[in-house]
Amino acid sequence: MGNTLGSRIRFLRDEKSVSQLEMARQLNISNAQLSRYESGDRKPDPDMIVHIADYFRVSTDYLLGRTGLINEPSLGYNSEEDQKLLEKIKKIPELDQMIDQMNEYPEKANRLVQIWKWLK
Repeated sequence: MGNTLGSRIRFLRDEKSVSQLEMARQLNISNAQLSRYESGDRKPDPDMIVHIADYFRVSTDYLLGRTGLINEPSLGYNSEEDQKLLEKIKKIPELDQMIDQMNEYPEKANRLVQIWKWLK
């Protein structure tokens, strides 16, 4: 999957129009350390990942590449029926490929979500 965490930090920082220096100051780390996170040379510890997610108001799952949605709602799948439906959805190969592509290109994933909401 490459450097998903670093590329997403960079993407979010660019979207927010914040310099590395300013973000580093906000996170109480050095500019060099933030640069290493973005380049993939270093990985932040779990507490720092949470801090970065809070800074951008995104989920840690998004930062780590576990979801392509920046602001994923809490879906709360509780029923047995919901679980069965999720298992069926997971078996659709085209959907699995699409989700993988969305994880690789978060900006396209967000645009797709916006278009979907507009179409509904």
